[in-house]
Amino acid sequence: MKIDFNPALEGGVPTLEIAPLPQGNNSTGEIVITAYAWEGRETVLKKETISCRVPFKMELPTRGQDDILGVRVEQSDTDGKVTKMAEWRAMYFKKGRALDYKGSPLLKRPRDFKKYWREAKEKLALVPMNPKIEPVPEKNTATGRLYKVTLNSYWNIPIVCWYYVPKDVDLLHPEASKKRYPAIQVMPGWGAEEPPIDRTAQGFITLSLNPKNHGPSKDFFKTPVDHHLWNIDIPEDYYYRAAFMDCRRGIDFLSSRPEVNAQKIGVEGGSQGGALALAMGALDERIACVCSNVPYISNFPDFVELATLGSGFIFREYRNRPDIGERVKKTLSYVDIANLAPDIKVPTLICVGAQDPVCPPLNGIVALNRIPKGVPKRLFIDKDAEHEVPDTMRAENNAWQEKYLKH
Repeated sequence: MKIDFNPALEGGVPTLEIAPLPQGNNSTGEIVITAYAWEGRETVLKKETISCRVPFKMELPTRGQDDILGVRVEQSDTDGKVTKMAEWRAMYFKKGRALDYKGSPLLKRPRDFKKYWREAKEKLALVPMNPKIEPVPEKNTATGRLYKVTLNSYWNIPIVCWYYVPKDVDLLHPEASKKRYPAIQVMPGWGAEEPPIDRTAQGFITLSLNPKNHGPSKDFFKTPVDHHLWNIDIPEDYYYRAAFMDCRRGIDFLSSRPEVNAQKIGVEGGSQGGALALAMGALDERIACVCSNVPYISNFPDFVELATLGSGFIFREYRNRPDIGERVKKTLSYVDIANLAPDIKVPTLICVGAQDPVCPPLNGIVALNRIPKGVPKRLFIDKDAEHEVPDTMRAENNAWQEKYLKH
């Protein structure tokens, strides 16, 4: 059964469409559609039960005001068991478009925002990088050589990266090549390892960077709780402050390398990696372009209300806790990508999935709308994508990097 949600980013009312099961499918039961308004809890506006054998389309009911509208699709079996199939929320604007939205009045920088990040950079600068470079010959390709690179980083804790360079570059004998190549630093999604990525056939050096608590960097540091919650009520020691500085340490390494054209360094990532890419665009003046896909931790006041899967609801719970909630809100305001976006001064591509329930499209839209006028920027929306980086987005990334890293 195909279920499609249209969040009406260009204006109008969000819609839900369900294609019937194909002939020959023996599934039974009914589909229950619940449409609601969301203000921290549901106000049901309409509930409808349909057959899985007929097509269905619904324009979500509204209350005649700007609102968060939600819809949940559940399957009710003949034995009475109810299973959630999908759920989305979207912002409805009685006038105007979500595409023009710059965030709620609650989306504000703390007064010491600039100081917070200046001091983080200063702390990182006091840590010697001490790169350790090790060949990984079994992973060499027809066009590239792979190296494992270990760097001392924030808090003097090492991180591990994978570094692919063209075959004419030998890091153990750097005098062998006088050519300089554009480079792309790629950063991971939540909890994942960023594996080696070989783009030497396309003429790029790549640094796959694993911040603290990710991939092989776990050998040096593991958070005792899920990393996005570690020190969430202590702004100076919050995980993402350290992770952003780990990513900056990767740029330190690339900028120091004789085989890298230091004027042509790009950053890329999806989900959490998409947030890290945008953070580097704001926090590191050495970046030449940004490719951010389905970005995470952006536009927190709305993100925590719109996400129906993933960690958005956990952030919401922590923000609402009576004991630490106000401190949590302050911490998150420092790392909120939409608050960092006004400092981005380089060409930036943001790709979003219109049907993403984990990192809703407004995460990227609000960030993009807060990048200063005059900076080259592009929003790409895949109307069919959920929380993923499909080929359509990868093609957009490739074209952006070709344009801004090779010309």
